[in-house]
Amino acid sequence: MIHLWMTPLLLAVPETADPTLVFGRLEQRPALCRIVVDGRPLACERLQISANGSNGLRLRFIGDDEETGGSYQLSFVSLDEDQGSPLSCGHFGCRLDQRSWSGTLLSTSWVRIDARGLPTGIPSTSTAQGRCWIDADTFSCESHSRNVAGMSAEAQL
Repeated sequence: MIHLWMTPLLLAVPETADPTLVFGRLEQRPALCRIVVDGRPLACERLQISANGSNGLRLRFIGDDEETGGSYQLSFVSLDEDQGSPLSCGHFGCRLDQRSWSGTLLSTSWVRIDARGLPTGIPSTSTAQGRCWIDADTFSCESHSRNVAGMSAEAQL
């Protein structure tokens, strides 16, 4: 039953929305996962793959910081080469449809989170050169920049 006061809300929904745009996030607990920041290897326990409707993905590698009880996150934002999103998202979540994908790296972000879920400082975010790719069950990203130490991460499902 539609009430009269809801009519303006129904009319505000655009008819020309692009149904091919992918929005959503998939979270996995990989069998193997590692992060390298400033030449220091760290373990990671979770991988989040996010699509925001553009031609790119955010791959976030998350590890537990046992010293502080918090966590750390290394994120890579990449733009694909017209391959389309490897994610397929619907009302009930997302799934991985493509097992081969590659994207040009746009930026990286490194942040530590305390036990309360708050950042312990300003995230270290920068534009970067490099790439991210998916090959079967392996998700990898690597960055190279003159001004910032190289960062990389790999997760195997």
